[in-house]
Amino acid sequence: MQLSVLKNRLSKPSVIAVLLGAILFIALAGALHTLLDWQVRSSILKHAETKTAAWSTQFFGNIPNAQKVFAEGTLTQEEIRRLEKSFSMVDILHFEFFDEAGHRVLASNTGDPVPDDDSQNMALKVYRSGEPVFAIHHNEGGEQHGGADTVVEAFFPATLPTGERIGSVEVYVDVSELEDALEDSFEEISWILIFATTFILALPAAAYVIRTQQLRNRDMRLLELTKYDQLTGILNRNSISETLEQLLDVSATPQNVGILFVDVDFFKQVNDRFGHACGDRLLKHIADILQQSVRGSNDVVGRFGGDEFIVLCRDIDNADFQHLYGRLMERVKMPFRYQDQNYTPSLSVGAYLARAGDTQKTALHRADLAVYAAKRAGRSQVVEYSSDLEGLFKQEERRQTA
Repeated sequence: MQLSVLKNRLSKPSVIAVLLGAILFIALAGALHTLLDWQVRSSILKHAETKTAAWSTQFFGNIPNAQKVFAEGTLTQEEIRRLEKSFSMVDILHFEFFDEAGHRVLASNTGDPVPDDDSQNMALKVYRSGEPVFAIHHNEGGEQHGGADTVVEAFFPATLPTGERIGSVEVYVDVSELEDALEDSFEEISWILIFATTFILALPAAAYVIRTQQLRNRDMRLLELTKYDQLTGILNRNSISETLEQLLDVSATPQNVGILFVDVDFFKQVNDRFGHACGDRLLKHIADILQQSVRGSNDVVGRFGGDEFIVLCRDIDNADFQHLYGRLMERVKMPFRYQDQNYTPSLSVGAYLARAGDTQKTALHRADLAVYAAKRAGRSQVVEYSSDLEGLFKQEERRQTA
């Protein structure tokens, strides 16, 4: 009797629906957790790939004798200092360099693991194929790698700016904080997504995509805050200073680096007359003109502060340099319109072609002297630096203090 009653109950559509719903719920829960784990893993690997690419670019940009390092396995104190600085920027805990035969030639002192045949075989494989390889390690040698819970072991080819491969590099990237952030974020919404997916499959998928995009957008915003000027969208002072230091550091012929120090004339009067909103629009207008006047990706434009801008020109001779700033001065003559009023901007520009032995400080000082001379001569012009300006500046100082 009880068996027949149970059979009758089980045959009811409502009971079947509950059972199927429970099965679907369990299946969806397992599938969603698997999907979340896959996304966390994919994000971690993508993050590590971006970090290692940034570190590789900085390393080969800051170490001009990289080929010798891979051949002899030696670094100067200055090069070691740069490497240590680069580690903190991209969360790299350890690196190893391998030559073309897959032999280790250099390793960092932080968390130095004992190399094995597998590492050397992988280094040789990556060198020959030119394709990077990434692997995630959880709690494997955590103490050995600086206490990191999760690290990504990355092998990638050591490639010079010319495209020549000279060996391979193995690095360990700390991704513990990123993994924790992703897991915490996903845990908050995972059960909500599971219940919603039971009824409407599209909603949890959309929420998942949106959440992932929010995390990526947040990272992009943080990157922009540290690299770009928020008003004009061009590089900020720190970024332009780092770029100039790298250009002067690695350039075999630093005199091929052109520097324009641009100052907006009468900017205070514009703010006083038209308001700060107009002043901000004017700065954006000048930034656009600078970007339109340069030679594309070969040149770099940045806001140095206030109404001052810097233009850096790679591999440029004096004739092309003069043509570039001549083009700039012509374009700035176009009136700037604000609230039905026209205003023609004026720029004082100091031009300087870097010389052998220049540092960032000396190069900017000389370009700044040329700006000072342009303003002193009546503004709205370009003055090229010459050694005579040093004496002119000192005479002006003595006259003001007399």
